[in-house]
Amino acid sequence: MTNNDFNHILLQLQELGLVDATVSNEATNNAIDDKTIDNTQEHSPWFIQALFGFSGLLASLFFIGFLSLLLVSTDIFESMAGLLIVGLLLSAGGFALFNNKSSRNNTFISSLAFAISASGQAYIAFALLTNELPEPLGIWLLLLIQIAMTAIVPNFIYRLLSAGAVLSCLIYLLDYYHIPEASLGLLALITVISNLQRYKLLQYLPASRQHGIAELISALAYASATMLLAVSVYFIAAEYGHSFTDYGTAFTYHYYAAQALLTLASLYAAYLILRRYHVKLLSISGIISIVAIVILGALSVYVSGLLATSLVIVIAIANSQRVLLALGIAALVGYIFWYYYQLDTSLFIKSASMLALGITLILMRLLLIKKYIPNSANDIDDNQEHLL
Repeated sequence: MTNNDFNHILLQLQELGLVDATVSNEATNNAIDDKTIDNTQEHSPWFIQALFGFSGLLASLFFIGFLSLLLVSTDIFESMAGLLIVGLLLSAGGFALFNNKSSRNNTFISSLAFAISASGQAYIAFALLTNELPEPLGIWLLLLIQIAMTAIVPNFIYRLLSAGAVLSCLIYLLDYYHIPEASLGLLALITVISNLQRYKLLQYLPASRQHGIAELISALAYASATMLLAVSVYFIAAEYGHSFTDYGTAFTYHYYAAQALLTLASLYAAYLILRRYHVKLLSISGIISIVAIVILGALSVYVSGLLATSLVIVIAIANSQRVLLALGIAALVGYIFWYYYQLDTSLFIKSASMLALGITLILMRLLLIKKYIPNSANDIDDNQEHLL
């Protein structure tokens, strides 16, 4: 069996939900050419990587403070070109350390590279956002730089933070061009594609590039899901006058348009998940899923965080992503508490609406299990026998 055949079988098993995402990634990575991937590299747990990322950010803050004290006596802080040169030099130094083979198994070098690169990006952002550039030229330049750094830096935590910066710039630009309603739909669409279509996209790439692109897509998947949860809560408060930019007029946020885009993205996610298990969209199970999404979208027009968190939870369950599942559940619980104790509406109305929504979804779930689970088990067994 060739590497391409092995990768193809693994991707099909992942699409059917028969192989865990982490296991599939490790097996696929081991099947790729040894010249491009060091198979002896240890895969640290996510919380260890998070601690390393936090330590890198903390180190970058100390490094920025120390370097700024050295440069404060010069005219660099008054020159955008000087700050850009410093930022680019630091970014290039961090990139060189990341590409060093010894840094792959050396925690100290990886943390040092992360701190230097983050410091360089901070200087670049400070130079572009504090100087008098025509608005929003600084945001556009920062967006392009962050896209480039996300693509070339071979570090998951760095790519995760850089992808978050890219999405933040996109949200700001949509708000600047008076279309903030597209933010939720765009973030949801990116979350759906990066989580549910990543293995489909990797099939069109050569084996030598699948590992790097898979890590890039994974970082984008977590960053987009996190931004989706944050923005869905932020824009709930938009009716109270919050906005990224100053329109010069009263800020108006079209909730129905934003919720419609978010609902369409959720329906697309349901279509991909149903197709994974060979369930037709117009079958009983498909119709129940569509009705449930539409009802949830209609009842949460002004509380779009409910639909956004539910979307993240469903995607996490479909892909067996425990970290994303914990993030979605925590966001859902916190969001319900935040919404319930807002004083804009009586608690009785909120309790009644949430109770009705909960009962409706539970009944649909029971109906879905009764009609679908027996058939789906047989379909999965048949698919497994076909692949093996």
